[in-house]
Amino acid sequence: MSSAAESTEGILVVDKPIGPTSFDVVYKVRKALGHKSVGHCGTLDPLASGVIVVCAGRYTKLVRFLTSDDKRYVANITFGASTPSLDKETEPDVFGDASVVTEGALVAALAAMRGTIKQVPPLHSALQKDGVRLYEKARKGHDVVVEARDVVIYDLELLGYDPASATARVACHVGKGFFVRSLARDLGAAVGCPAHLSGLRRTQSGGYTLDDASPLDVVRDPERAREALMRGRPSLRGVQQIEIDETQATALRHGLKPQTTLPDQHEVLACVGERIAAVVDVVAGHLITVRGF
Repeated sequence: MSSAAESTEGILVVDKPIGPTSFDVVYKVRKALGHKSVGHCGTLDPLASGVIVVCAGRYTKLVRFLTSDDKRYVANITFGASTPSLDKETEPDVFGDASVVTEGALVAALAAMRGTIKQVPPLHSALQKDGVRLYEKARKGHDVVVEARDVVIYDLELLGYDPASATARVACHVGKGFFVRSLARDLGAAVGCPAHLSGLRRTQSGGYTLDDASPLDVVRDPERAREALMRGRPSLRGVQQIEIDETQATALRHGLKPQTTLPDQHEVLACVGERIAAVVDVVAGHLITVRGF
């Protein structure tokens, strides 16, 4: 690969502002880098801000290994009204008395939500049912039963509470989909008052934090976007890594299954020094390519 092509590939961490969609971010990065092959590692709603991880060039091959990473958020939840979308995208349709909510009740409710719980995804979401996205069914007024699914919340802490408004820190495993909007709805139900998500900022996605992120306006500039790209082994965070030698890397490139003394492992990043070779499975003393690089 030419040095020119290598200069436009890597991992770019963007601090998305409120407004743009995740695809908007991808489009702007694609335009800045002049690279068609650009993808993101997990969507962020237009009404949310914060960390979105973008891969360019060969690094798009690694998107699916980064997408299911754990996420951290700071969420603002407003009590006294709920909305069909569970956030500010739609107008309130159910109202209640926010004066019944107390800080003590919130702390107790949040504590009960930690761990593995059942969560019903929002009807206004991109999840599919019978091959149709839920938000499309919602817009057509269809009655849809959305099944609850298991989600994992590692940390859930009340950071502050003013009358009718709470701020909480959320750490979760996204798995098949975790919705902070649903968390806001469920928290309202737990304290006896309708609620909706009124603000959301993602502070961490996998191993990438706001400290790694560049503002979207910055990475729209071609030179600054290239400077912000992270490359090589250190750029892949939150993915288990193993060291292999050059002979094994060459064998993997030729579709072979070189021998190793490593224990069995699933979907680990095989590297030669700082260079990425492939994502592999280690099975019965052999390296098996899962995704080439």
